[in-house]
Amino acid sequence: MDGNVQVVYWSLKPELDAAHQRSTTELGVQGNSLVLRICSGDLVSMRAALNGWLRLIRIADEMNAAIES
Repeated sequence: MDGNVQVVYWSLKPELDAAHQRSTTELGVQGNSLVLRICSGDLVSMRAALNGWLRLIRIADEMNAAIES
């Protein structure tokens, strides 16, 4: 995901607007890294949020790679 950090960030930014009752998420870019911060009151919702975001990041990265090639 080297040079594609900005593309992945902007493709996922609209997802931050979705309301989640049990967790809050922040997504940003620092240098050449995508920074994901998830806060939750319990482990179950933390795991669910983390799995969902990691899946979205992977899909956005794969779609960007497919478009570039």
